[in-house]
Amino acid sequence: MRKVILITLLLVGMAGCVTGLWSQAGGLYSSTPLNFSVDLPAGWMKSKITNGLIITRDGVLLQHIIITRHDINKELPHTKKKFKKDMLPQEAAEVIIDDMITDTTFLNFEIVENTPAKIAEFSGFKLVSTFKNTDGLKYKNIQYGFINGEWFYSIYYVAPQRYYFDKDIKTFEEVFKSFRLIKMT
Repeated sequence: MRKVILITLLLVGMAGCVTGLWSQAGGLYSSTPLNFSVDLPAGWMKSKITNGLIITRDGVLLQHIIITRHDINKELPHTKKKFKKDMLPQEAAEVIIDDMITDTTFLNFEIVENTPAKIAEFSGFKLVSTFKNTDGLKYKNIQYGFINGEWFYSIYYVAPQRYYFDKDIKTFEEVFKSFRLIKMT
């Protein structure tokens, strides 16, 4: 059980530290400092993280959606590769893939899909991947990302592949479709 808790903390750490308390989600969420808004599902819980927002219904070990904004001039936690302002979406996807491959908490990491995608009105990418934790539980992850100005935005969903992933994928898709930037840069 300690290993499962450690993996969860590391996953949350990838997105930034939890900075606030958990509260009920539901309805429009706007963050002017992070320049995004999104519709959150009722019955879920939310918490601010250093560079975004995390939501879950049954606990972060069972499913979570994270929305982040990362300064492209700052390093990612696990890779030496960096974003560039004029990168193509697939080049940005390669930076994220390298960061995930070099993360030692993702065991048996595999990319299932790497395709172009539209995120709101922005050209970006969609990654689908799987990995196991140290207890052998297989997780599935969908991540969308794009660069806008000096920022890399990401919205992703992680859940155990068996049962929980399929249980909440439609909710993730609704959250994803509602994502908008407040101001264009």
